[in-house]
Amino acid sequence: MEDSKLHEFVLKISSLWNEQKIREVLYLEALKKDSMGPLRRMLTQGHFSALLFQKEIHWIYDYFKCFLTDKDLVNNEEVNLNTVSALHNLEDKEEVAGYLKKTEGKILQSYRSLYKYLDRDLETRRVVDEHLDRISEFYEILSKQEIVIIKELKRPVAA
Repeated sequence: MEDSKLHEFVLKISSLWNEQKIREVLYLEALKKDSMGPLRRMLTQGHFSALLFQKEIHWIYDYFKCFLTDKDLVNNEEVNLNTVSALHNLEDKEEVAGYLKKTEGKILQSYRSLYKYLDRDLETRRVVDEHLDRISEFYEILSKQEIVIIKELKRPVAA
């Protein structure tokens, strides 16, 4: 990879790590809510996948970063607090699912933007593909939960 392309890739990987950190915090916060009942298993899986994906992204970052100019990945508490406060105000599982779905959608776009950098590194491409597949599964599950509330809103009310 040429230097400018490598630098862009490292920045995108760093950004993706931060997005996974946000994802971890969101799933953990959603698990604290009382109304999540049937979603608890999926929320737990989402939380653990975010932790695992952070580790794998960190390995990729360390492999490609320039030790002279690129910083280590660090947790940004301010971003986490803002993210949690937005989720904290939601109560219904359908609302929480919609919020998490939007987050997963943004992360999917971030992963897809990495493909132009992965032309020769097959191991990194494999990891990115695995992450994309798993996050796509979460996105679909959350979409189905969000549809439940839309169907309920469209039902005619008996007078």
